Amino acid sequence: MKEIVDKMSYLMSANVVCLFLAVSLLGCTDPSEIAKEQNAVQGDQEQGGEAPQKQVMPAAEQQNPAKKDGKKSIIGKTTAVVVNAKEALKNPDIKVVDGKIKGIDPFSQAGSAYVVMASKVSTLGMQQAIKHHKILNDKFPSYDEYMKMMKENRVEFAQLPPYKLYGYDAETGTIMVLQDNKKKAELYKEAGIPLD
Repeated sequence: MKEIVDKMSYLMSANVVCLFLAVSLLGCTDPSEIAKEQNAVQGDQEQGGEAPQKQVMPAAEQQNPAKKDGKKSIIGKTTAVVVNAKEALKNPDIKVVDGKIKGIDPFSQAGSAYVVMASKVSTLGMQQAIKHHKILNDKFPSYDEYMKMMKENRVEFAQLPPYKLYGYDAETGTIMVLQDNKKKAELYKEAGIPLD
């Protein structure tokens, strides 16, 4: 009986940890914002008006809603920016990322895991297209051919942090993640975060 109770408590604690990680990754709405919206709706209804269907944001906030809240989340966003890795690696501050999950606490490890896995998964389709191009043409596509393939097929990859970018190496036919160490150091210093 004790074994069953121990297994159940272990499963429940694992579920709580998973739920906590999911909420922390997906984010949630600030309760004060919900209260403001409810007060606005109630105020309109008390005055005899109808509840607003949707608030219209100014054009500047529509283009970059992250500036409004001060949040700069990359979750769920995509990019079609891919640089020529051979040219980018001439800059001594840019290095190839090893693709390992890093972090000193569960939150930083979860964030690192999201970036690593999202970048790998989102590039799988293009990696297959590159392999097919190699089989058909006996060579990997050039950088220009690769970008044309992406544009024609409207391919986008998962957004990376601002100091990381995707690169394509035409010699090996690989899509890789590059990191600008100088930009990372500047952003970390600006945010008051020690470099790992």
